[in-house]
Amino acid sequence: MSRPLLCLTVLACAAGTAACHSGAKPAAASPAVSSPAPSPACLSAEAFIKAMDAKDWTGFRVTGPIVCDGDWATTTVQLTKPVADPAHAVLRRAGGTWRGVTYGTDGLCAAPGMRPAPARIRKALGPYC
Repeated sequence: MSRPLLCLTVLACAAGTAACHSGAKPAAASPAVSSPAPSPACLSAEAFIKAMDAKDWTGFRVTGPIVCDGDWATTTVQLTKPVADPAHAVLRRAGGTWRGVTYGTDGLCAAPGMRPAPARIRKALGPYC
């Protein structure tokens, strides 16, 4: 098979046409080219609450979307009993384990351990910061 025909076959395969069934195999990717490793996934609401419980911040439920940036995560939480105003909690992953940094309703960016928090986390805290 000539090189131009192989290139057309590869392009047609990428477009999802019947040319993919021609038996031609696309050239292998160069081993020198590597894609960046995927960033760690954001944690689930259950994992967020588990990390809060480990810090003895118990009786909460996640009430908003969880925002992650690298090894940082934040979300809105609320006590399940008694009913209380929503708060924000911030976690940080260290050694593969999510740990509570701070939670509350005001001034969270001034809390100990919050200085290195990424801008995206600070922005997600909004008026709680």
